[in-house]
Amino acid sequence: MAAERSVLVIQSDWHDTLRDNNSSAWILHKPLGEQAEYGKVGGTASSERFTVNSRTERMISVTHQPSGLSTVFIAPVATFSGIHSKSVLCVSVADGGLGVSVCTDNKLQVWETKTGIVRRVLEGHLFDVYTCCLFPSGIVVLSGGGDMQLRIWDAATGACPVVLKGHTGAVLDTAIVDRGKNVISVSKDGQAKLWNCGQAKCIATLLSAESIINCCAICDVTGVINLPAPAEIPDELEYDTAGKVLLVGCEDGQVYLVAVESRSIMGSFSVGATVLSVCWASPTVGVVGLSDGCLKIIDAVSLTTRPLAHHSASQVESLTPHRGGVLAGRRDGTCQFYKLDGSSPYQLTGSDCDPIYKIASDSNYIYTACRDGIIRKYRSRDIDV
Repeated sequence: MAAERSVLVIQSDWHDTLRDNNSSAWILHKPLGEQAEYGKVGGTASSERFTVNSRTERMISVTHQPSGLSTVFIAPVATFSGIHSKSVLCVSVADGGLGVSVCTDNKLQVWETKTGIVRRVLEGHLFDVYTCCLFPSGIVVLSGGGDMQLRIWDAATGACPVVLKGHTGAVLDTAIVDRGKNVISVSKDGQAKLWNCGQAKCIATLLSAESIINCCAICDVTGVINLPAPAEIPDELEYDTAGKVLLVGCEDGQVYLVAVESRSIMGSFSVGATVLSVCWASPTVGVVGLSDGCLKIIDAVSLTTRPLAHHSASQVESLTPHRGGVLAGRRDGTCQFYKLDGSSPYQLTGSDCDPIYKIASDSNYIYTACRDGIIRKYRSRDIDV
């Protein structure tokens, strides 16, 4: 059980350092709430308590012998340092070859995922931009920020034909319903709103919480969970909300499951700490990341919550689904893949203790947004589960 309450961390540039066979990289075993044990791998200074199981140019597998904890560390295949010069707060990618990201100096930019070359700068938000994402088409961008607005952009031209107004607090996160005729936003005003993009209209307030709503994620449970029928005929501007469930995380530690079409709260849960990130690992399993470093599962069938993992006290800044599990980016710069049994056999490296604020993925690659201003790109297939 000791291994389940601890984490291995390796030197951020290990893949460069270990190219010289005489050099070594530092590694540590950090039990939750206890002092870390330091060691080295590679070269003549390698520590006996840390064993290298295998190594390639971009991957190294290490076991801490006393605890039996093993981790495969994965280095990025590309680092994009020319997109932003400040902390990257959010990133989104699509299979069409474009990415969008925003940093703390309010630069919202569209770039090529292959090269990192910036194609467009999207200008129009009055204050800081906190969230951005690409529609499934890969050519339209949704953003929200401190000006309490959502904006919809043409990624090819940089034009902004739609502005959505109605929140009374900063927009912190969004979710796109199906192909994107409708979108959902959550805000510091404690509200989750459903919008029609074509008419720039707020269709409904899905939830009014008692505190700031930090994050949300949507899932289609059609054929898996029977949701309540709507009390009224849906608005003619409402599309594809049937069968959709919204997972919402709040500043006060409350988590909600909301049936979008019926506007009904399926479940409400108190998870004991501020909810910083949420995602759906499957149509029935939601995962929430907390300020105390804990990961918890929200079961949409039994309407119960249970621990997933608590390997670290570092807060979970970002979650994204990946191959039946989740990728979790933390404030201490670690980015780990967790299976739904709580094990975490893989870790994406590169950040030197700088927070991972957002994780995104397309069919072949994973991208991380980091406080050091760098967007890192990893091969999805390297996480072999």
